[in-house]
Amino acid sequence: MKDHTFSQTALAAYPTVKKYLARQAPIYERWPLTGRFDPDAARAVVVIPALAERGLLFETLAALGNSGVDAQSGTLIICVINNHAAGLSRAEDIADNQETLREFSGRLSEDRYRPMMLAVVDASTNDRTLPAGEGVGLARKIGLGHGLRVLASAGRLNAPLICLDADSPPAPGYLDAILAFYEDKTRWAGYAAYMHRFPPASQEREAIIAYEIYMRYHEIGLRHAGSPYAYPALGSIVSCTGEAYAACGGMNRRCAGEDFYFMQQLAKTGAMDAIPCALVYPSGRASCRTPFGTGHSVRAFEHPTALDVPLYHPECYELLRKFFSLVRENRELNGIRVLELSGDLYPELGEYLHERGFVKAWEGLRQRYRDSAQRLHQFHVWFDGLRTIQLIHRLRESALPDLPAREALSIMRAWLPEEMLWFADMPGEAVLEALRRSCLQRHGPHVCPAPDYCPDPFLRLPATS
Repeated sequence: MKDHTFSQTALAAYPTVKKYLARQAPIYERWPLTGRFDPDAARAVVVIPALAERGLLFETLAALGNSGVDAQSGTLIICVINNHAAGLSRAEDIADNQETLREFSGRLSEDRYRPMMLAVVDASTNDRTLPAGEGVGLARKIGLGHGLRVLASAGRLNAPLICLDADSPPAPGYLDAILAFYEDKTRWAGYAAYMHRFPPASQEREAIIAYEIYMRYHEIGLRHAGSPYAYPALGSIVSCTGEAYAACGGMNRRCAGEDFYFMQQLAKTGAMDAIPCALVYPSGRASCRTPFGTGHSVRAFEHPTALDVPLYHPECYELLRKFFSLVRENRELNGIRVLELSGDLYPELGEYLHERGFVKAWEGLRQRYRDSAQRLHQFHVWFDGLRTIQLIHRLRESALPDLPAREALSIMRAWLPEEMLWFADMPGEAVLEALRRSCLQRHGPHVCPAPDYCPDPFLRLPATS
């Protein structure tokens, strides 16, 4: 491996990147990168954290190889094999990781995945284990930081840093789709489409169907509301340029929810766009590694069917739509008046905004941003994805309690194109397929005919005008 240092001249145009790399230097020193690759050849970096996922990791690496030769040859894959110290991580997980490192070393020496370039970070052995209280967020941060250094050394800070998971193999053509998306040098960040794989056990299958229905329902609801945070928060689908990564402060170190906060920061600092023809298949397995997320939801499922699971009341999204419209149409008014109008719209909304210091925040925006478009953007920076969820939770505790999925989805049908509708007597899996079609439309090919690398699920979507 060539030394991936970088010159001060190369970073002169990117002071934010320079500061970020200097600040994170202790991380790179504690968890060094090992591999055989030429950083100057890197046009994309894929980062995969792995904890006791030996078989799954190598399946995902093989799936990445189902992209075009040109896309593969410009891609560096960084695997971060991680666990806590003995006593904090299970002995069998540590043993699995050690076997993964040995097998990885052998495959590196064999150039098994050429023309892709491979590297590994050992965050599993002895004094290299993750500190107590840290988790997948830090593992991603380590890998993405090394990826940023590689892109900086190559002078390609508009190239993508790509997050993937060891148990989430991509569809064929994935790397082609990502690289094609970032050929547009105005890109900031993007997200791939996803379709969870169904486990064989009927109860777990119903659980993952329910979880994905919730995710897609929430995404569609936020889109109906006009929220800039209307995307799925999944760590295995997000990517961004090197410049964007540093500008948003990098990946946070949370044990769970790191994807939500990372994507939120990217959306605050630039555009978060759907990537055409890029598709990932996350695992639907049960897991207790994080306190929430896919694996936890599968493990905690306790309902007769996926359509019995409670979902946020659809009126929550309708209220958000009206609130965002109110702000957009009254952005010249003072904060007290906007707060009064919000309370007239819905009393709980006014109370929530008052408790969050809306008037002070709004007046600050009026003083700092004379341009009304900038002011509206900064309002959405303040009223972010987290505040949106907090408001919905506030509403569910008062006048808008959750509804069973079949009831909530029946109301939501009015927000979807006619070809996406389903009938009330359809089972959960059929309902999910309809929701998938709605969400996958955003990732469909933007050119006709579709690129050769476009996977089948996008080719089967109904035509759009």
